[in-house]
Amino acid sequence: MPRHVLTAVGAGGEPIGQEARDTAPPLALVASYGDLHACDYVTVTQDAAVSLYARDPDGIWCVVCAGTDAVTVDEMRLWFDLTHHFPGPGRTAGSHPLGRAPAAGAGGSIDAAGAVALVREHIDARGLDYPSQGLEADRFAAGWSVYAPVDIDDSDPMAFLDLPLDRSVFLISDVGRIKEVTTAIPPGQARTLFTAEEAFVRRAPVEESFMNSFKEEFERLDALSGRPSAIADFTVVSTPPEEQIAGRVAALAQETAQQLALLGPAQWQRMTAVFSCAVSAERAGVSFWDHEQPLDVRVPEQVALLVRRQRHLAAAMPAGPWLRMLLTITKGADGRAQVATEYDYGDERLADAHLLAPAHYRNDLAAYPRAEVPAWLTRYAAGHGRRPERAGAEPSRTPAARVEPSRPEPAERPFVESRVGRSSLVADRHRVSYGHDTLDWDEVDWVRYPVSRMKHQGFLFPSLYTNTYAFGVGTYADSPGKLGRISWDNGGKRSTPPEEWVALVDFVQRVVEPRLLAQHLDLIRRGGAFTIGEVRVHRDGLTLRGVMDADWRALTRIEVAHGLVSVHEQGRSQPLRVSLDSPNAVLLPRLVEAMTG
Repeated sequence: MPRHVLTAVGAGGEPIGQEARDTAPPLALVASYGDLHACDYVTVTQDAAVSLYARDPDGIWCVVCAGTDAVTVDEMRLWFDLTHHFPGPGRTAGSHPLGRAPAAGAGGSIDAAGAVALVREHIDARGLDYPSQGLEADRFAAGWSVYAPVDIDDSDPMAFLDLPLDRSVFLISDVGRIKEVTTAIPPGQARTLFTAEEAFVRRAPVEESFMNSFKEEFERLDALSGRPSAIADFTVVSTPPEEQIAGRVAALAQETAQQLALLGPAQWQRMTAVFSCAVSAERAGVSFWDHEQPLDVRVPEQVALLVRRQRHLAAAMPAGPWLRMLLTITKGADGRAQVATEYDYGDERLADAHLLAPAHYRNDLAAYPRAEVPAWLTRYAAGHGRRPERAGAEPSRTPAARVEPSRPEPAERPFVESRVGRSSLVADRHRVSYGHDTLDWDEVDWVRYPVSRMKHQGFLFPSLYTNTYAFGVGTYADSPGKLGRISWDNGGKRSTPPEEWVALVDFVQRVVEPRLLAQHLDLIRRGGAFTIGEVRVHRDGLTLRGVMDADWRALTRIEVAHGLVSVHEQGRSQPLRVSLDSPNAVLLPRLVEAMTG
């Protein structure tokens, strides 16, 4: 019987300990073995099949991937480390595999003026509430940091109090990818993480990385010798063969599908995912079906990183990088899932819903030069945003896998459609509209849905009750006014909530709040902070100026009642109270639960 070999692995992939067992180890045993060696990763190998286990920042062990090959395990270990631990203790820039910025690539590095121009175009295209003039750019390892400077009155010693604590800064890589970050995260930490993301996506294959490291060490020792070099030039030629690259691309697509499957509801029969990508941007859509009821799910940034890496590896294939990838998972009657992957290389013009801005395709053609480019793509990339005519029977010059166009879907029926006050309220699984204000669910930064009751005390007549059911969503940048608070008033001591309110609350609890919770926990664990009501939430605990400065471990319990969230701290008689009318107050119980374990 093949033996199962457990290997404790460090953040850089180095083996720390190893033992063999006759039977497959359960998760609890793998976790104990990893804890014994004080590491975050354990691999279990049986013949050529390797499984990867990892520990998250809360100390919980999980299976990252099972029964794959050693190279894919290395990819998934770096991905998990980047998305859960980096940067962190023992992961300094010099020692970690993702600690160094990748080479600029075929397109070279962009200059400060080019970085500012791309960010200005990004701001204008998305209609962001951010100044597009007077931007400044600072160079760092992986690209540029572009921001709007803040003028401070040097003559006023208290002027610093007027500085906004949560401002946006745009990080832009040398291939044109833009990431908006907040100053709530220390600038050095945000840049280090952005550099690691670029290094993960664009790093060389394992064989080439080994030879590059060999070359660097050879040149270092040669320089230390003090003698003229005996070798005039050193060229790395160890590119993996085509079939090996194809195998790695397919394996990483499988792991991407596995991660997407975890985003679905408890019961689903089929999942479809469409990714339309260029080197500097992507669009993604994932839907789950339970019988005939679809549920759209937002693709988190962690999974988008895997997709970018998979596409970068695919760029080394003769067909070059794909423009669209379609993943389908279907569950059979026996519960087993079948994964199908299709690639669209642009033989025919992409549908408008999948097209990115022309600048992104220009970036892509510069980063991944092709011998042949479809004629429609050449025109579109040079069109600076103009929609080209549809390329009907025009032949393509690049052989590629055909992807049949999807059938048009019937118009979707909103789950809420009524009048509230004098305005119309409409909500479907994509967006919510109230009056003239509309907001996509994917853009929502905060939610609230408090319930309050007012008693009108009667003297000669029975008391009257007014029950108010409120609902609000918005963004921190520029929230549509009416959507910030929609309310229904019902009379009676035993009032029934309005159906519209119940439907909206049910939707945000199932779809929106899981995303917000994951984003806020990620921000905390990376050293950032945010405010709920008047309470500052950060990596060390909760702070209410002049009232409470509590470590997570000192919090004993949390209660939700009478329109308030009450947080109890050990040794304090009075709890900290936050109104449920405060944006994202509904997240506070689960944030505390996650951070206190």
